[in-house]
Amino acid sequence: MGCQHCSEKGECVFNDIVNKVAKNLDEYDGIVLGSPVYYAGPTARICVFADRLFYSIPRRKFKYKLGACVVSCRRGGNSASFDRLNKYFTISNMIVVGSQYWNMIHGFTSEDAKKDLEGLQTMRTLAENMSYVLKCLKAGEKLGVEKPVEEKQLATNFMDGK
Repeated sequence: MGCQHCSEKGECVFNDIVNKVAKNLDEYDGIVLGSPVYYAGPTARICVFADRLFYSIPRRKFKYKLGACVVSCRRGGNSASFDRLNKYFTISNMIVVGSQYWNMIHGFTSEDAKKDLEGLQTMRTLAENMSYVLKCLKAGEKLGVEKPVEEKQLATNFMDGK
């Protein structure tokens, strides 16, 4: 919608789950976005949620939090969906946690997905990796490992024609 209410008031004009998550963001170590795949993309609902959440909150609030996405489909479109959802994390200075393969599972039904042994293993590995990275970050804090020095963000827009 682009109404800019969030930049003026610090919250989305639509008072729903986005504002609830935004309000509690400081309490979260990470964010996991999940979606079934429709027409080779994540659902409109998860995209609208993520668009509004990541736009309405200053990016610095996401910095160094963990991010992961998981997607599920019958056959194809997983990698395009996986890529789309991960972009929210990478543009927000988050730490994207990986697994042994892209975080996807296949099946037409939930019963089918339970038969995707590779997909199930990928999800377990993702969970273990997220736990491990969180422990490493906590240990680093205790040892006094300093976070990188933040540079003032530059923006190139070429609007002046140069």
